[in-house]
Amino acid sequence: MKPSIRLAISLLLTVVFLALFLSSFDLGAAWRSLGTASPALLLLSVGISLMAYLLRAWRWRVLLSPLKRGVGLYNLTATTFIGFMVSFLVPFRVGEVVRPVLLARRERIGASGALATIALERLFDALTVTTLFLVCVLSSRGSALLAGAEGGPAPGQAALFLRRGMIATAGFVLVGWPLVVLLVAVPDKVVAVLHRLNPGSRAGAVGRAINLVETFAAGLAVVRRGKELAMSLLLSLATWLVIDLSVLCGVRAFGLALSLTDIFLLMVPLAVGIAVPTPGGVGPYEFLAQVSLADFFGVAPGAAAAVALTLHAIALVPTIAIGLLFMWKDGVRPSEVRGLASAGAPAPAGRAAARPAGGGAP
Repeated sequence: MKPSIRLAISLLLTVVFLALFLSSFDLGAAWRSLGTASPALLLLSVGISLMAYLLRAWRWRVLLSPLKRGVGLYNLTATTFIGFMVSFLVPFRVGEVVRPVLLARRERIGASGALATIALERLFDALTVTTLFLVCVLSSRGSALLAGAEGGPAPGQAALFLRRGMIATAGFVLVGWPLVVLLVAVPDKVVAVLHRLNPGSRAGAVGRAINLVETFAAGLAVVRRGKELAMSLLLSLATWLVIDLSVLCGVRAFGLALSLTDIFLLMVPLAVGIAVPTPGGVGPYEFLAQVSLADFFGVAPGAAAAVALTLHAIALVPTIAIGLLFMWKDGVRPSEVRGLASAGAPAPAGRAAARPAGGGAP
């Protein structure tokens, strides 16, 4: 897809969702609600949110272990912040390419293998968020919230969205997991069958797609090692529990009496909102957060808007600031980032590629 078309789609989505959000936005009520928020809990929310990036870096180190043992935690943390910063500033999650390619250059490992670990990360993230969501749904309170029962607010847009999302999730599990199991159990046979089905040149579109499947299968090597698999799943759970705890502190700062399991439900629309291909999820995040808080928990529109804006600022602003700090410290130029983002190909050698940043501390 041409960059101009991607930019147009991103801008259109941003405008549409911001218009939906602002259609019920009461500036006065939102400002009054923000004035009552607890600064201490908001700061705690920021601190806990940043801890999640350290857990992500640790998990990434485990996923990279088949490619290289003991990847430097400084490089993992720095490239993680830089990658997320780029994803928050540029639409279509470009940072998901920048992050592994930059790390591959610093640690001198294969870029294709590093890219495969990002796909595996997203798989673990989806599994973890879905599992925590199901924990909430299977509880009496969670099922009541989705149904709008027991005197709670009537089911509305958010409840309808999540019900449909549950069907999509079931489809993902039923179709996606068997394919992953095959790639884990017999990757060579799967790839060989695909190549037999495409006897022509591997340089064509189909051949390149098969090569991507082969690369992804190589990235699943860690799943075939019990210890690393268990550690990856444990760190995925810890990461999302920390993120949920950060969101809980954020909503509690506004005096909302939500529980941690309530956040398991709220996290689904928040995660979808920030994944929509707008810069940093601006627009979709605010709209879905506001609607979910109002539909599920009966939060007034003004207060829901203030909470949505605050939670999004907590997720974006510190990460962008720290990512820019790491870029400056490690000598990563914006032009270099653009090169890294182009189809996953490394940019021309620069100061950050010439040496492991921060000494590659373990």
